[in-house]
Amino acid sequence: VLINGDPVCACLVPFAQARDADVLTIEGLGGHHPLQTAFVIEGGAQCGMCTPGMIMAAYALGPRPSIDKVRTGLAGNLCRCTGYEAIYRSIAGAYAAPKDGAPRHGGAGAPT
Repeated sequence: VLINGDPVCACLVPFAQARDADVLTIEGLGGHHPLQTAFVIEGGAQCGMCTPGMIMAAYALGPRPSIDKVRTGLAGNLCRCTGYEAIYRSIAGAYAAPKDGAPRHGGAGAPT
């Protein structure tokens, strides 16, 4: 979950703290955001338990984050299925250009 653009552990944030804040959940991405699509294509979503948190944390990083920025940004999210390589590949793939050179996806917040 993002509150005012920052990733937070939703279960640790008192609801009063979110009052009048800009709250974005995985559902707010609409199901067709480039990150969601890339997680499916690249195998970043295995059991699905960590997927919403990984996608929202990646969304907060903006388009084309460096691998170091991705590792730091996802540090609070645990995955027991993929070993993280598929997740990193998914995030990179969300913003990669197809072979014809045209952009495949927009950046964070881009319309889908």
